Amino acid sequence: MKVNKKKLAEIFNVDPRTIERWQSQGLPCVSGGSKGVESVFDTAMAIQWYAQREADIENEKLRKEVEDYRAASEADLQPGTIEYERHRLTRAQADAQELKNARDS
Repeated sequence: MKVNKKKLAEIFNVDPRTIERWQSQGLPCVSGGSKGVESVFDTAMAIQWYAQREADIENEKLRKEVEDYRAASEADLQPGTIEYERHRLTRAQADAQELKNARDS
C-alpha cells in the first residue's frame, strides 16, 4: 500500500519528523521527497526496512556486550558467579541471534 509521510507515521505510531530522520538513515521512498513534492512510501518496504534496522541495532548491542565480556579475562570469571552466568547467557544470545540472521538471509 502506498502512503504519505503522515500516514506512515501513524502506522508506526511516531512523529512525522521521525519518518524524516529514518529517510536520512535509508528508509526507502517510492517517489517524491523533493522540495514541494510529497514523499510516497510503500508500507511493505518500510516495514521490512524497519524490521531489518531493529535487528541490526539489537545485533550491534549484543555484539558490543559480548565484546565487553570477552575483554574481561575469562580466568577472572568464576563458575557459579553472577558475572560468569551473565557472560555465558550473553554469548549464547549473541550466537543464537547470529544463527537466526544467517538462516533468515
